[in-house]
Amino acid sequence: MADKIIKVAVAGNPNTGKTTLINAIAGTNLHVGNWPGVTLEKKEARFKYRDYEIHLIDLPGTYSLSNDTAEEKIAVEFLIKEKPDVVIDVVDSTNLERNLYLTVQLLELEAPLVVALNMWDEAKSKGIDIDVEKLEKLLCIRAVPTSAVKEEGIKELLDAVIEIYERKEKPKCVLHFEDQVEEHIKGLIDKIKEVQPILLDLYPARYLALSLIEGNTSFIDLSLSEDIQKYVQNVRKEIEKLYHKDPVTFIVEERYSIIISIYEQVVKKHVVKSVDITFLLDKVFLHKLFGLPIFFLLMWILFEFTFELSSPYVDWLDETLSSFIAPLTAQLLSSLGASEWLQSFVSEGIIGGVGFVLVFVPVLFFLYVFMAFLEGSGYMARAAFLMDRFMSVLGLSGKSFIPMIIGFGCNVPAVYATRTLENPKEKILTVLMIPFMSCGARLTVYAFFVTIFFTQHKTAVIMSLYLLGIAVAVIIAFILQKTYFKSQSLPFILELPPYRLPTMRFILRNAWIKTRAFLYEAGTFILATSVVIWFLLHFPVGVKKTEDSVFGHISKAIAPVFEPLGFGNWQAAGALMSGFVAKEVVIATMGNIYAGEVIQETEEEKIDIKEKLVQMGTGFLQANVEAGKKLLSIFGIDLAGGEEEEEFEKTLLDTVKNAFTPLTAFSFLVFLLLYTPCMATVFAIKQELGSWKWAGISVVISFTSAWIVSFTVYHIGKIFF
Repeated sequence: MADKIIKVAVAGNPNTGKTTLINAIAGTNLHVGNWPGVTLEKKEARFKYRDYEIHLIDLPGTYSLSNDTAEEKIAVEFLIKEKPDVVIDVVDSTNLERNLYLTVQLLELEAPLVVALNMWDEAKSKGIDIDVEKLEKLLCIRAVPTSAVKEEGIKELLDAVIEIYERKEKPKCVLHFEDQVEEHIKGLIDKIKEVQPILLDLYPARYLALSLIEGNTSFIDLSLSEDIQKYVQNVRKEIEKLYHKDPVTFIVEERYSIIISIYEQVVKKHVVKSVDITFLLDKVFLHKLFGLPIFFLLMWILFEFTFELSSPYVDWLDETLSSFIAPLTAQLLSSLGASEWLQSFVSEGIIGGVGFVLVFVPVLFFLYVFMAFLEGSGYMARAAFLMDRFMSVLGLSGKSFIPMIIGFGCNVPAVYATRTLENPKEKILTVLMIPFMSCGARLTVYAFFVTIFFTQHKTAVIMSLYLLGIAVAVIIAFILQKTYFKSQSLPFILELPPYRLPTMRFILRNAWIKTRAFLYEAGTFILATSVVIWFLLHFPVGVKKTEDSVFGHISKAIAPVFEPLGFGNWQAAGALMSGFVAKEVVIATMGNIYAGEVIQETEEEKIDIKEKLVQMGTGFLQANVEAGKKLLSIFGIDLAGGEEEEEFEKTLLDTVKNAFTPLTAFSFLVFLLLYTPCMATVFAIKQELGSWKWAGISVVISFTSAWIVSFTVYHIGKIFF
């Protein structure tokens, strides 16, 4: 028998642990995209449980279903039109009173409901007892205690989902308002049934009636008849006359009166003699004087541990690619009689391009691990709170810092995250600042260069780049705020979650999901770009020197722009040009360029094959002497020691010094940090702000800032070095 499919929607307030619960349920089956027509993130997963295939859809976090925000619109539209078989409502057991408002509205939508009483362990530790059986009776639903962080109650929750699905029943009871209001609601439903019954076929009756009274009609696709509109107006007037309140306020209060009644019947609190860890930690982390220094210290530690822990794995990957995968591939192609052209394409275009990027995957993974710990612990919300006072100077609120933090992972979702900003000017200004946040893609390039030029000061160099990006963003924002964006920031309201110790399983799973997304890019987007660049480097067909290729000519044409910055060679210019596609492609492009720079035979003389391979190893691996030797060993050349080895090392180091010096390398990294956003970010800016104008402005501001700052760094550096 074929597996049955259960469509399950997951709803809940922000900060209820909904994402953690979904990760615990779905694991690595989770896939991330965007909701159709909007930029909000959509998470879906398919997995098998018992005799069923469960299709899990994560709805955006909302406090209500009032249809006012983009998140609420998506949730309402999905619940009404897609009609999921079961809805999991994730609530915070430590804050049940607030969370039940969404639960009540889900019942109005007649959704087959299972309530996940999440953070059950935290509620117990705080002396909060919830009578689950009574809660189920009062709401006519199933309720299951869960702890997403500890992955407790997951099996019971899924069993409840199947139970509700197999019953094929809607919620049995209705939570009643005042009798007179109930009469108006019933009368309105009867009127709709009489005048426009098709509405009741499309929308749940009670939710439709209450929405009409509240003036919430944006989800209704059909035009309402005049009779229904007049009837609704009369109901609204009657409610105002009876209760001296506008209908929206009255209905909200009615819902809360029901919630309070339920809460008082099912929740009991006991005095617990324990130290409030959140209170004590906030006295330190949110201190007026020490809060920000502690934040920067934590960032320093984060990068220090990232590089220290990832280094052995980077070396292992480097060795595997150069001494195992590359020779195996070369041997295989040679045994199959592949042409030199094909061998070059595979070794340079694929292994040389994508391999350069993949070597630094461990760096990204460990960065994501530490970021997941900070986010899961609740500290990152404090970082946004700390920055509010500082951001207000720029006409922004601490809420703007949240997308900027996201930007350290990737600028694209950071741009999308600005949707939460209500003030249009604040939103535009924040979007223009985001490209200066150093994303994970740039980190792969940083890691490559610091490994070569700044071995003893890796963390200091990386940290300086991140801080420089923030500083430039602040200066640009300050200038724009004083000239074009003259506005006051809105008050910043942020719910600070309690401190939690995330489990290792949670941390590793989150880090893996993000790393997997990067690997997908490396296997598709970066690979495609690397292949295109390889073809440009080898066109026209039969080109003798890489610099004479189409790519070389274009790169040489723009190289003079970078001459005042210290890196006016065409290889650097070409790498930066390709970086518009994606910043990590810079490394892939360098791999293509240097791997292809093998000196060809000339009519006057034939260059010894060993010299060719030395230059190939030199260009392809830049400053990694050991890996260069391994590359040469593929072709049967063994530099075992003595003068021959010393000569090779000297040749390799001389080549690197001819390409970059520590100063020009740092100038290059500064430019990479600040210059034109990647193509995906540019499109995201256009999509979010609805205009190519602001996308173009972002490109101009970024490139200009990069040139000026890099020029300044280089010429000041020349004075001291």
